[in-house]
Amino acid sequence: MHRPSPWGLSALVSVALLCISSGARAQTVYVYGPPPPPRYYYYEVEPRYALSLGADLEGAVPVDVPRFLDGNTLRGGGGFKARVGERIWLRGGVRLTPELGYAYDHLFATDDIGNSYSWDMHRVFGGARIAFGRFLVPVFYAHVGYGWRATGDPTVPEAGGLALDVGGALDLHLIPYLGIGAHIEYATIDAQPYTPQWLAFGLHADLVL
Repeated sequence: MHRPSPWGLSALVSVALLCISSGARAQTVYVYGPPPPPRYYYYEVEPRYALSLGADLEGAVPVDVPRFLDGNTLRGGGGFKARVGERIWLRGGVRLTPELGYAYDHLFATDDIGNSYSWDMHRVFGGARIAFGRFLVPVFYAHVGYGWRATGDPTVPEAGGLALDVGGALDLHLIPYLGIGAHIEYATIDAQPYTPQWLAFGLHADLVL
């Protein structure tokens, strides 16, 4: 029986190894992980510090109305506010906005014989707003400043004094740089002898530049 030479065995082994190596390379499988999730949170593209402009439209309901000498009765009314501030991003999605502003509120009034003596309240104020969250955002705010009352009622002199307000809101942030929402607040002006106090409720918008 003829025995193969060592050189022949070596050649056969080399060919077999080359075939196995080629087959292994041809069957290489690459496994890819899932793509990274999209970045939905637009707040990541907003600057940490930004100018904020706000505007409020609201109705007003007087509270704790005093009794006037001529029987004048304060009724509901309305007004607006204009605000400008610096919006600051804090940790955890918290926004702090120190701001300045001007507010105007008008209350209707009628005395016993049908004369109309409407009240006009003006305020200049400073304060801050603090907001929590990304899309549906609770907001709390307070302001202090100076206010004055103007009215044509001869029994109610024009006067001014310390003005305060405190309130809460619920904002919706679906568009980058813009928030819209609804608010309710308590406001007062220390304008003696009759101190106007009222609840204001309405809608507002804040634009970040």
